[in-house]
Amino acid sequence: MAGSCETSAGSCETQAGSACCSSSASGCESKGGCGCGSQGCGGDPIDTAAGMWAGAFFQAMKQAQVELLKGKIQKAWGAKMDKAADAVIDAMGTHWQSSIAQAKAKADFKEKLRGLWQEGGK
Repeated sequence: MAGSCETSAGSCETQAGSACCSSSASGCESKGGCGCGSQGCGGDPIDTAAGMWAGAFFQAMKQAQVELLKGKIQKAWGAKMDKAADAVIDAMGTHWQSSIAQAKAKADFKEKLRGLWQEGGK
């Protein structure tokens, strides 16, 4: 029986009891040379396709769950979330303007230094 492991890139099928794949931050990695059922290593392409379908099913199931929860969360906490979003926009706007002012001050300073060094003399 095949199992699967969830990763940030989807899911990775493992062959019955062999745990030929492990998850990593970048997705699935094979253990011992060949990828799980990969055709290039002599694996069964039908098993690979079946594993891909199973992975897609679980990915679609998760997406459906997320979509379902979005509506329920919006209904339960929508007004508070709108106020929180407004607070984020206000705070990030202030932060953005501050970052722009800091960048301008830094550029102005560099320009003044450049001018001083280009004047020549000691």
